[in-house]
Formats: sequence, structure tokens, C-alpha cells
Amino acid sequence: MKEIQNLPETEEIFEIPISYEEKGKEKGKEIGKKEVAMEMLKKGLSMDLIAEVTHLDIEEIEKLKEQL
Repeated sequence: MKEIQNLPETEEIFEIPISYEEKGKEKGKEIGKKEVAMEMLKKGLSMDLIAEVTHLDIEEIEKLKEQL
């Protein structure tokens, strides 16, 4: 660990796990939004309302509707 801390790239090395964690969180949020949108579609709610709540594009919601 001491050797790593003395490298000029130390800051970049320590940012790698953080960037992957952020990407994972974003991916999780996206999956969560789609699951919520699917449930809303099953309840017969309007695409405009689903888009407003989930912040998904209408096109993405239409693709999800096709999967039902």
C-alpha cells in the first residue's frame, strides 16, 4: 500500500473502484426504474404519467409495454 501511495498515478488508481461503484449505482437505478414502469403499465397507468414518475423516455416505456 505504501508503494502505491508513492506512485504518481495514486489518485487515478484509487478512483477506479469509485467509478465502478457509481456505474453500478446508475445501472441499479435504471433497472429499478424499468421495474417500476412495468408495474405501472400492468396497472394500466398512462405512459405520460409513467414517464413523469420514472424519468424514462416514452420510447423506452413502449418497449417495456411490448414485453407484457
